[in-house]
Amino acid sequence: MVNMIIQRDIIHKIKPFLERRECLALIGPRQTGKTTLLQLITDYLYKEKNVDKELVKRISFEDRKLLFQFEKDPCEFVRSYWPGAAKQTFYFMIDEFQYASEGGQKLKLIYDTFTNLKLLITGSSSLDLRAQVGKYMVGRILSFYIYPFNFHEILKTRSSRLERAYARQNKQIKNWLFENQPLDLKKGDDLLHEEMTKAFEDYCVWGGYPQIVLTEDIEQRKKVLNDLYNNYLLKDIKTSLELATEKELYKLSQYIATQVGQITVYQNLSQASGLEYRTLKKHLSILEETFIIKSVTPFFRNKQKELSRNPKIFFLDMGFRNALIDDINDLEKRPDAGNMVENTVYVQLLKNFIQADKLNFYRTKMGSEIDFITWNNHAIIPMEVKYKVFKQEQISKGFRSFIEQFKPEKAIVWTKNFWGMLEENGTQILFAPGYYC
Repeated sequence: MVNMIIQRDIIHKIKPFLERRECLALIGPRQTGKTTLLQLITDYLYKEKNVDKELVKRISFEDRKLLFQFEKDPCEFVRSYWPGAAKQTFYFMIDEFQYASEGGQKLKLIYDTFTNLKLLITGSSSLDLRAQVGKYMVGRILSFYIYPFNFHEILKTRSSRLERAYARQNKQIKNWLFENQPLDLKKGDDLLHEEMTKAFEDYCVWGGYPQIVLTEDIEQRKKVLNDLYNNYLLKDIKTSLELATEKELYKLSQYIATQVGQITVYQNLSQASGLEYRTLKKHLSILEETFIIKSVTPFFRNKQKELSRNPKIFFLDMGFRNALIDDINDLEKRPDAGNMVENTVYVQLLKNFIQADKLNFYRTKMGSEIDFITWNNHAIIPMEVKYKVFKQEQISKGFRSFIEQFKPEKAIVWTKNFWGMLEENGTQILFAPGYYC
């Protein structure tokens, strides 16, 4: 395993909030680098903000002795680390905060007691932290979701040349979409198509968990991925659901893994898992709150219709998904390659472009689909994933029909290799390689 620390993209979103009063919660699945992110924040405070090392303290509640002390007297616990006459802000970071009993009440007490204190906490389940912290820390806490590596972060471990190219192209696509800035567009095959495709397809198969990305040996990768799956899904989530056995959870997860990108049919999920409807919904909720899956609702102008219709379900890490179905073959050997790329593009959009509540899909009664609908203020932006080699701009009948009906200003077709631009009924349609999303 390569021993290196990768600068996480999300740190740029966190930095401005280190100056504010609110507690910061870094929430995400196990093994996604939350502890490393605290180290990166610590380094930033030392090196760029010139904060005295005595004014930054990191602890973990995996140390049960510290957890017991905190639960007994939280304010005195904080004072025990605080330099005596410090007038400046004291940065106190608590890793694995979900282990704290009645943690929300204790955080509120600390927050209200100390004015020049900056709290940062991490947790591996949004459900646990929300239940413990949410109602007590309303208006006092800001949450950041820490996912496995995105494609940009993976390229940082592979090639500085590819990383720079990705950063430039991704930025200019977003600037064109959301800031109305012009594109430096050269129609045709992307210059770095071969190298980028190889790295992107590896990401589609193995996902972005740091331990996997930083492990080069294939057999070691398989071992790490299987251990992650067994320890996280079959132990942690089983405990969250208070299950006597993980059999139904395993069946449900495995069935969902074979259906990525398809509209959810709850009756089929119930039959596959052996779970009745209410228990099934609880299981799905836990899988979502523990960052295994994410639901995407259909696009309707009427919000009530959107929420009442069946969603699509995507996995938040493709390596995890492929471990579930015990298939980590290369993309070119896979019958589900199209679904894998669509799921990977979804993960990239979620991490890089937009927030989850601004992503939808579109499907007509006749079965015509648009893969993703996102938003810029109140303007819709349709996106299709067409992972094939393009020689010229072309769109599907369904995409053309959507444009005629809704008249968006801009749209995107994510291709395998091709840059281009097409105007259709007043809509500018960008064709761009999917690895730049």
